[in-house]
Amino acid sequence: MNLRQMECFLAVADELHFRRAADRLRLAPPSVSEAVASLERSLGSRLVERTSRRVQLTPFGAEFAAAIRGPIEALHQAHRTARLRSARHRDLVVAHTPELGQLILPGLVDAWPGATAADDEARGRWRPVPMHTPEQLAAVANGEVDVGLCWSVPEQPGIASAVLGEFPLVAVVQAADPLASRREVALTDLRTRQILITPRGDNPYLESRLQADIIRAGIPRTHIEEVGRYDELAVHVATRGHVGVHPGPIAFTNPLSTVVFRPIADASDRVRICAISHAEARDGSIAALIASLRSIVGSLDIDDKLM
Repeated sequence: MNLRQMECFLAVADELHFRRAADRLRLAPPSVSEAVASLERSLGSRLVERTSRRVQLTPFGAEFAAAIRGPIEALHQAHRTARLRSARHRDLVVAHTPELGQLILPGLVDAWPGATAADDEARGRWRPVPMHTPEQLAAVANGEVDVGLCWSVPEQPGIASAVLGEFPLVAVVQAADPLASRREVALTDLRTRQILITPRGDNPYLESRLQADIIRAGIPRTHIEEVGRYDELAVHVATRGHVGVHPGPIAFTNPLSTVVFRPIADASDRVRICAISHAEARDGSIAALIASLRSIVGSLDIDDKLM
């Protein structure tokens, strides 16, 4: 028996659905199922009854859920409180997606060099950890990360999200492509083109919005190809003549003069760069760190890159 098994069981008890429980915990459904099964084996009794149509607690399962819920919630709360209180005496952990780390963290090094003991006491030192958005949300929620730097995220219980800046979705095209002569490109203009996107699992929320726009524009799914990393997309466009679709800040890190970026006119929403933290985080160094990130992102002039 371990804490993760009991967390999985409580999520199933709340949701009465293994996939929804897995989504809530940001785990794969088989992992949740195995955790509950292992807990049942250690207890020697069934906790849930599973059929093809529904999941329900056994009487023993309902009794066990009631017994462990309070202590587990208290344990998580104690961990979060202790971590927040210790923020002045340890490095702040800043999680970042690969592209946003490349774009923003050099500016944070300049803004927070940590050169003196007085600076460290007033602001706190920080260290970066690469992490995609779903993992950031989980790590911020459980106190392993102080600030997450990510793309657009939905509202989450217990998570505070500060919007650092908003940018357009862009089409990435070869400079010689006829689309490059336009000031804007519509997704409907791309129905016959092969479209490159970055990994779908990195941010499911942003991916769902993009997919809705693609479907609305009538672009066939067979025309969508996933490219492994953010920094590869422009290279694929330059060498293969396809069209990339990506959040606009890719233009700031692009090293290739043979590709250009054009705003997508019919995207349903702009893309946000967000700093996420635990809703109970009140430490001044965390607030100051987020303020510095907002200043760095605010200094980025995307219009100059889209001409």
